[in-house]
Amino acid sequence: MKPNFLNNFDPIWVEKTLESLNVEQRIAQLIFAAAYSNRDQKHEAEILELIQKYQIGGLIFFQGNPEKQVDLSNLYQQNSKNPLMLCIDAEWGLAMRLDNTPSFPYQMTLGAISDNFLIYEMGLEIAKQFRRMGLHVNFAPVVDVNNNPNNPVISFRSFGEDKKKVADKAWQYAKGLQDGGILANAKHFPGHGDTATDSHLSLPLIKHSAQRLNEIELYPFKELIEKGLSSIMVAHLEIPALDSTPNLPSTLSQKIITDLLKKELNFQGLVFTDALDMKAISDNFPNGIADKMALKAGNDVLLFVKNVPKAIEEIKKAVENGEILQSQIDESCRKILQAKSSLGLANWTPISSKNLITDLNNDHARKLNQKLAESALTLLKNQNILPIKNPQKLKIASLAIGAKDKSISPHSASNLADLQHHSIEKNNEIDQEIKTVFQKSLEKFCEIDHFFVNANSSFSEIETLKKSLENYDLILAGVHHLAMKPLNNFGILAYHQDIISFLVDTKKAVLVLFSNVYTLKSFEKIENMSALILAYQENEYLQKAASDLIFGEILPKGKLPVNVNEHFALGMFA
Repeated sequence: MKPNFLNNFDPIWVEKTLESLNVEQRIAQLIFAAAYSNRDQKHEAEILELIQKYQIGGLIFFQGNPEKQVDLSNLYQQNSKNPLMLCIDAEWGLAMRLDNTPSFPYQMTLGAISDNFLIYEMGLEIAKQFRRMGLHVNFAPVVDVNNNPNNPVISFRSFGEDKKKVADKAWQYAKGLQDGGILANAKHFPGHGDTATDSHLSLPLIKHSAQRLNEIELYPFKELIEKGLSSIMVAHLEIPALDSTPNLPSTLSQKIITDLLKKELNFQGLVFTDALDMKAISDNFPNGIADKMALKAGNDVLLFVKNVPKAIEEIKKAVENGEILQSQIDESCRKILQAKSSLGLANWTPISSKNLITDLNNDHARKLNQKLAESALTLLKNQNILPIKNPQKLKIASLAIGAKDKSISPHSASNLADLQHHSIEKNNEIDQEIKTVFQKSLEKFCEIDHFFVNANSSFSEIETLKKSLENYDLILAGVHHLAMKPLNNFGILAYHQDIISFLVDTKKAVLVLFSNVYTLKSFEKIENMSALILAYQENEYLQKAASDLIFGEILPKGKLPVNVNEHFALGMFA
């Protein structure tokens, strides 16, 4: 099916604009540079030069501030002869790049959700926020099937390990974006889910057969293409089964992009390279040469070009010597202009920054975030502990494991008397500062004494903590602030193992992991926990939802989106 933008553009504007561009300007329309809203005026001047002198086609924004970015977007659009297509990586919403903006769940968290309509609603809300910001392309969803627990770069960014569920959830996200007037972008073609190398750092090698790639990695892409996906991002991967050229990234492979993606899979939307500054490309191919090769391979948009004049020069030379056909340049340029027209850019108007932060952080976004959190929480073990009944009759402690607040450090287990409280009225100001959202949320159900332990706690302090906790009928523990990536075992230390082993042995503890699903395989004996809840990541909505689940305010709905080990299998829930 054709992407919407190919059916919804003004052909007169497109052809008139194309005719107004010379060879260099047509090439420049295929180039998108990197822009930041947290850099100095020198950077702004550099971007303005690329826009005014070379007439590049668009920008990919990175870190910064939403109000500043809107101001810069207006400035750049006003100084561009032809409207710019503005893009950003916002897999979990604008907060992935911009401060003071809503952060939605990571895709692995969404992978636990059964009601995919919630994911569609999230796509619609993110599209609404994009339009408010004057943005046009979201480099999401990630459709990689994460079947390698040690994947250093995808992992929690994937919907999971089941290819069909990945495809279904990815389409709901993409459809929400596209129905909301934004171009969705499926990445990372032809599949980055089973790599052991980060392509930001070097070129990953995928050794699977063409049959395996077709059955697993390509499956979500094929499904989304058939349903009308608007754009795809090509990964920097070496895949001998698809192109046997040694050390050739898929981004630069004509066999993978033109022959497989465009011809065999009949993808008619926009094809973006992954960022061309990544070391998988930049370490092996000079500026200009990589850009020329990427265009020759069949990409429509060259993303994060480091040297724009050099890229234009090399591509123009390739056109003049017949290495790249002018018709290919024109076809990609026309497709970009068609997308711009469908996005309303032919009639661009400035974006107001008035009330911007309030508009982005709206009530609907907050309520949707809470629904997503409640639907994702996964109960993995429950030995008749949950939900807690008659909590007023129990002596209950909460334990924050790894809470990072600066104020916690001096309040280690030796100061437990200072950190305990028996009612909200008895809290002092420092108590409120150091408690986690999870602990504060527990307080609405009953009186709870709060304890804290982190990497600054000594062995003797931890032993004192254990003795104190033995006096309670029930311990409600949360594991906080582990790393989301598997490097160095997610940051799990000896004290984590010690405390969790103690909680298993007490037979009276509920443990909530606010961490990557794969941390389940890193804790010894965790499968023997009396009650175990997986929250997938650290955010306020999941912490509130976890407390509600423990006391029966909500029911557990989530299911494991991956296989972790022999104890925790795909689709598992208690």
